[in-house]
Amino acid sequence: MKKLIKMKMIVFILVFVINIFCEFSKTDIENIILKNISVTKDEIKLYILDNIEDIPLNSFKPEIKNLLKSKNDNVKIKSAYVLYKIYKDTQAINVIINFVLDKPKITENMSAVAKAKVYLKNQLRAEAVKMLGELGDKSIVNVLSKTVKDDDGNVADASYFALALLSQRGVIQQTSELKEFFYEGLKDLNPKVRLQAVKFLAQLKYEDSVPPLTLRLKDTNKEVVLETIKALGKIGNKEVLKDLLQFKTHPEDSYRLTLAESLGDIAYNIVISSFVDTETLTKIKNVLQSYLNDMNGSVRVAAARSLLKLNDRTGVEVLKKGLESNDEDIILYSIESFGKYGNLDDIKYLSKYTDSANEMVKTAGFVNVLKIYYRTKK
Repeated sequence: MKKLIKMKMIVFILVFVINIFCEFSKTDIENIILKNISVTKDEIKLYILDNIEDIPLNSFKPEIKNLLKSKNDNVKIKSAYVLYKIYKDTQAINVIINFVLDKPKITENMSAVAKAKVYLKNQLRAEAVKMLGELGDKSIVNVLSKTVKDDDGNVADASYFALALLSQRGVIQQTSELKEFFYEGLKDLNPKVRLQAVKFLAQLKYEDSVPPLTLRLKDTNKEVVLETIKALGKIGNKEVLKDLLQFKTHPEDSYRLTLAESLGDIAYNIVISSFVDTETLTKIKNVLQSYLNDMNGSVRVAAARSLLKLNDRTGVEVLKKGLESNDEDIILYSIESFGKYGNLDDIKYLSKYTDSANEMVKTAGFVNVLKIYYRTKK
């Protein structure tokens, strides 16, 4: 009897300790993330920076400003981007501009390793140019006039994209040449160029880009087709639904997964529009709900996320199973789905991941619990 009582006491204490540990307050989590911005690995810092837009707390700004001293260019550039976009620190844009204009030198006798470093630097310069376009500051027009002639094709293409964003916002005069640049890219013989053009048009969302993009659904390159499915979802035109549904029962999982995400984007666009097309919305939801029973776990989780985005919780049990996956990517995807679209009741599903041995999963747990707190203003 005494042994049984002792065992019950131990179980009670363990449950009590676990509950206390898991029930972090908003302030506790804020302080933990604040510490992680300063001392963790660069990949963790980048993850936090990528999510700051959903948790733009003023307490993060000083630590993010310290990251401008980072030796990792990616961390430094991303920090500058966040400081300008989220915290309106207009001086931060100079960090990005200086990086973009610092062209790596290429010589004939460079080693393979040196050439690889140049390639990576130019890749990051191209990303930085896109950031400049997204920030939309007038001061970058002069910078783009130089980078649009850059020796590196990726940097030059990114410059056209940045100029197109500026023209959309009225910072510079709109010209048909910019739009045609991307439409010509869709027809390029090089699949990498077509892929990049699709990605750019997904962000630019030109009203007349749907027909030429729809043609890429018949592309011979799988990556281009998948990116096109994704792009048409982001643009959100419900008229493409019939074209997209041809992939509904595609034998390759990646097509069904991408379609599940794309349908969520189109449906969300319908929900927030001035006129809600209930017939189309119902048709999309029916497809997503059928995907909850798909043979592939990733497809099921993607469908559940899209439904949750529409405030439809029929896929919550699927997302909970996703949290138990052996695949880190699926765990993170499920955590982020609750963080982005869940409610306060869903915090209990994420709490145990704040004690994960996996540092990325642990950080994602804290970040996404805070997202829920922030979004619900609790």
